[in-house]
Amino acid sequence: MTPDAAKRQSHDFLTQHQLPINETLPLLESPSELSPQSAIDVARRASILTHIIGIGFGQPGSKMRQSLVDFGLLQFASASERDLLDATTYSDQQKINATWLIECMQAIGWCFKFVGLDPFAGCDDDLASHFPPPFTDPADFIQTASLRPFPEIYQQADLHYRLHWAARDSRLKQLPCRIKEGVIQERRKALDWVIGVESNWDEIPRDT
Repeated sequence: MTPDAAKRQSHDFLTQHQLPINETLPLLESPSELSPQSAIDVARRASILTHIIGIGFGQPGSKMRQSLVDFGLLQFASASERDLLDATTYSDQQKINATWLIECMQAIGWCFKFVGLDPFAGCDDDLASHFPPPFTDPADFIQTASLRPFPEIYQQADLHYRLHWAARDSRLKQLPCRIKEGVIQERRKALDWVIGVESNWDEIPRDT
């Protein structure tokens, strides 16, 4: 899968669904320039995200933190996640941001072949059932994780990059849009991390 081929497939999808296209949007990095995450790395990240999402739904950060310590995962949490886990109170915005990570999990679930990835719909109602919940040992899940072929994930990353632009452009122009910018943005972050655009979860670029 080359950047040009990914762009063509993405444009075919955008054209089919009558979504705006930016012909001058830069290409994704070439696969040879990327450092994709392993299936184990992605499964660890999913397990951490389930704990961070729990904070958004009212779980104390201290309990989530201890659970990650118990299962040897705290060392894989990002700096911003550790700050959140160490906090004792949370603003409404912090809780909202945590719950938005559900859409990152939808993209990761797609990478594991658990769920679909429909840009016109939110996360699956049964999404959480595919992942070990907080306070349960995710060791088996992590060790047996298996990803889709890299070219498939790379293509979805390119598509979500271009969908993100389409959603943002529509918002800026105050035009109706069939896709939700927040949904696409979170899924794009996860996909970009999986293909190795940036190894630091906190530093995944969100520009278009």
